[in-house]
Amino acid sequence: MGIYTIPVAYSIWFVGLFNKFTKAKYYIAQSWTIPWMWAARSKVTLIKNYDYKKNQPYVVISNHLSNLDPMMQFRYLKIKWVFMAKKEVYKLPFFRTAAKSFNFIKVDRSDKNDRKSINEQAKTLFNNGWSLMVYPQGTRAKKDNFLPFKSGAFHIALDNNIPILPVVIAGTGDIWPRGGKFMTSGKAIINTLEPIDISKYTKETIDQLVEETYEKMSNVYKQLTASIK
Repeated sequence: MGIYTIPVAYSIWFVGLFNKFTKAKYYIAQSWTIPWMWAARSKVTLIKNYDYKKNQPYVVISNHLSNLDPMMQFRYLKIKWVFMAKKEVYKLPFFRTAAKSFNFIKVDRSDKNDRKSINEQAKTLFNNGWSLMVYPQGTRAKKDNFLPFKSGAFHIALDNNIPILPVVIAGTGDIWPRGGKFMTSGKAIINTLEPIDISKYTKETIDQLVEETYEKMSNVYKQLTASIK
């Protein structure tokens, strides 16, 4: 699977020479998820509480349990999105090519004023119909610990007037646990919640938005984990 990543990355780089935001990149990346799903040997259930528009740009936020999460979510949600990548990634030859080719948003955590650069990159992304995926917990969590959310993703949505699509995932931490070298078969559930209209909030009420979203997603997560047992 790791070897397959190399031709996928360079294929995305090649088609990007002609159009940075071509949908062909999305289809190539979709093919990359197939061997991961095969290796996981998992039964995945997608629950759509509300339909979302696949061509509508969103700030997609999700809890994070496993390195399998992004591949599984990209495969089943079928949304064109990119991630944010630390500037250190761009110092590594292959990863620099992959991140730049797929239009990842470059983040400099050492610069407190980097928010302006992030918003400029995000605006270009959204204007081209692509979404941004963010794991606001900041790290993979143990399945019994729904970590609190950081507010960065919510600021991006508010600054760009882009709706938030909350996604809750469960079960992947058992299939490929943090620190584990191998995947095991199991059940996973991906649950999409109602998109959040960001226009209802302001900079003064963003903490309320973060808290409300966290509580809603946390409650859904508890229900999903209970159903998997």
